[in-house]
Amino acid sequence: MDDWKAALAENLVRCRKAAGMTQLEVAEKLNYSDKAVSKWERGEGLPDLCVLKALSELYGVSLDYFVTAHADGEAPRGNERKEGKRRLVWALCACALVWVVATAVFALLGIFKVEGDIWLCFVFAAPVTCILLIVFAALWGGRYHVFAAVTGLIWTCALALFLSWRAENIWLVFVAAAPLEVLALFWFILRPKKSK
Repeated sequence: MDDWKAALAENLVRCRKAAGMTQLEVAEKLNYSDKAVSKWERGEGLPDLCVLKALSELYGVSLDYFVTAHADGEAPRGNERKEGKRRLVWALCACALVWVVATAVFALLGIFKVEGDIWLCFVFAAPVTCILLIVFAALWGGRYHVFAAVTGLIWTCALALFLSWRAENIWLVFVAAAPLEVLALFWFILRPKKSK
């Protein structure tokens, strides 16, 4: 009995790390405490069958995977690739929708012969896309994804302002964006890493 119990604990750790999640994140998704997740991963307790089923869905593996011993370093071969692809497709579809809306607004403004720089619809679609990427990165990505999306937002907003305002010293928006980028960098560096 201890063999499969040890295998279960080992596989729970392996799956969580392969999913890039912390014990706290797993606990929040299951509505349990991180202490309970830690206990399961140390082999000091066993999750019930309903929790194991939820964990198998979360990690994209079968229930059988949890109780089978695997070679060291062997990553779980469940639906994790499918899940990653599914998430990527969702993010790409959401971003594409922003550009479809920008194209529709551009076309409508052209049809109704609105005066002005209607091409700015596409310029302002870039920061909106970055906002969506921040949301998806916060949900499914890691720190690097969030940082990249925030950086994109800072500079696309500066570009949008630069291209849309007709002021003499409008180039200074890029100077104003630089401290924001430094703040984002400090936030990224100084933000405590979540323990795994």
